[in-house]
Amino acid sequence: MTKITRDRQANSAKYRQPAITLNFSKLQLQKHGLEIAPSHPKKSSSWGLLLLVGALIISSGCNSTSTYSSTDAPQSPSTAATSSPAANNGKLTSQIVSDFADKVVIPTNQLFSQRAKELSSAIDAFVKTPNDQTLKAARDSWVAARAAWEQSESFTFGPADSLGYDGALDTWPVNETDVQAVLKSQDRLTPDYISQLKDTEKGFHVIEYLLFGKNQTKKAANFSPRELEYLQALGTDFSKVADELLASWTKGVEGKPAYREVIATAGESNNSSYPTLQAGVQEMLQGKIDSLDEVANEKIGKPLETKDVKLFESRFGLNTLKDLKSNVKGAQNVYLGTFPDANTNGSSLSNYIANVKPDLDAKVKSEFQASLEALEKIPDPIETAISNPQATENIKAAREKIQSLRDLLEKEVMPLVKG
Repeated sequence: MTKITRDRQANSAKYRQPAITLNFSKLQLQKHGLEIAPSHPKKSSSWGLLLLVGALIISSGCNSTSTYSSTDAPQSPSTAATSSPAANNGKLTSQIVSDFADKVVIPTNQLFSQRAKELSSAIDAFVKTPNDQTLKAARDSWVAARAAWEQSESFTFGPADSLGYDGALDTWPVNETDVQAVLKSQDRLTPDYISQLKDTEKGFHVIEYLLFGKNQTKKAANFSPRELEYLQALGTDFSKVADELLASWTKGVEGKPAYREVIATAGESNNSSYPTLQAGVQEMLQGKIDSLDEVANEKIGKPLETKDVKLFESRFGLNTLKDLKSNVKGAQNVYLGTFPDANTNGSSLSNYIANVKPDLDAKVKSEFQASLEALEKIPDPIETAISNPQATENIKAAREKIQSLRDLLEKEVMPLVKG
């Protein structure tokens, strides 16, 4: 999701920031059968803590296994989730949080899990028969998995954070020195070995680095036997982690309940994590605010300010612009309670806002569309476009649109959720 340790820890106050100060001892956590997960190099918050202190956090399943189709065009406001009776009374309802889990999160994670398997299989095929055709198939599978994952950036709270799945899958930038050290070592690349690697030595961007090369000129003949071995081991681990992330929402892992049940039951008397419905809906909303903030100020902002192409997240595969579009689509999906790639549609935050303040709902939908249209005006790849003055103006305009959308959600939508 974001860059490692650096900004996410230094600026951790703006991520999932509680409205009040929380002070809990380890003993209090153990009393509830919870442990604080070790600090993750990419993020510093903990799901275990979240599960206990949900009563104080006021800011902070779909079983389809069908094949999904990719949707790359911006979603127009006309595709918004239709008004649901569950939200038509002008009040927040439990259907909003349960449909968020069942119609948005789980279908997205299912698609990502499916595409992670396809990526691993494509890498296996390339390793078995390394030629330019199988290499292209592996690269295409990486791009497809990336599109699914980036749409999940608005809900990388909960197990994705505390159990380290986000870091293991999507830490950047790549530590090229450490990756080269792995390649030069004589270590056996067993599943256990790969799982114990630092997050900068595995996941999306190390796979990208190996598959595409540093200058997008790498051919199948350029891969060493050790690179093929490392790549295959990474693909296997990647698919395994994607499956675990899905299971953490649908079944529960490591003795923890399915996170679907945790957030979908927000406001129920036995839910100590989200004792009020508002707390669950705020978690949903804060997730997309944080994602849009990262898109505007990190993924676009940092490279734009410094003109340093190395700060683009998916620079090896020249895929950053596609990432940005998927991030905004993912935030839009959460607002509308839908996941177009799986044809799911449920009660949503949009339904609630439309009943409470219809002009604001229309404005939010319009700004989502404007943000996606602004991104469409940026020449692809953004990694080369940034050196073009005209393209730079388009990049600035897209950043401003996304920042405006983020501010609208925080300043006008969040107060309505808080009541």
